[in-house]
Amino acid sequence: MDDVTLGPGDLAGTGVYAARDFAVGEVVLSYQLEPLDEAAYLALPAGADIFVHSYGGRRYLYPAPARFVNHSADPSCYQDFERGCDVALRPIARGDRITIDATEETSHELGTFLDAYRHALREGTGELLTELVGRDASLWVAGRVARGREAYVAMVSEAGLVSLSDAEWIVGTGRWEALCSAEAETARGRRHQTMLLKVIAGNWQIVYHHAG
Repeated sequence: MDDVTLGPGDLAGTGVYAARDFAVGEVVLSYQLEPLDEAAYLALPAGADIFVHSYGGRRYLYPAPARFVNHSADPSCYQDFERGCDVALRPIARGDRITIDATEETSHELGTFLDAYRHALREGTGELLTELVGRDASLWVAGRVARGREAYVAMVSEAGLVSLSDAEWIVGTGRWEALCSAEAETARGRRHQTMLLKVIAGNWQIVYHHAG
């Protein structure tokens, strides 16, 4: 916290500012994400939910001061997701605002969701897949529909869905929903897939899936 300070901003009225000069490529601040299950998420204080992000189908809470780093179309830093830190993209002077491109964060969230989905398909276990599907999800395959999480998982297994590729995303306004278009290999050949995801209790989950 000695290297940065808090001030006015757009996240709960707060932003992060440099307390010293930083060179290009220097780590500005580091953080360790706190994993949350659904019960812990629901027990968060009012307003803390905006600091929760979903990676690989699991919820994580950002700590202060990293949680208050604001978005900018011309950011001063980029997020190194592997190391858990924000790194200077350009020289930053003391007093400058620390910002990131939050759209990159959303892209990372959705990319890790698909990685988890593909892993669940490869492993062939309903338990892994269940964590990625909403309770009231619907799946349409060849004119048939499965409604509800358990029925969804059963139909995915029956359809022989084994992989996804060529994924493209359209992210909704406010970042809370996203549409995925992809190709899939199934036991019956290649099929186009459309999946609608929403953030439910802080976690990305599939709520609608159409297998063409």
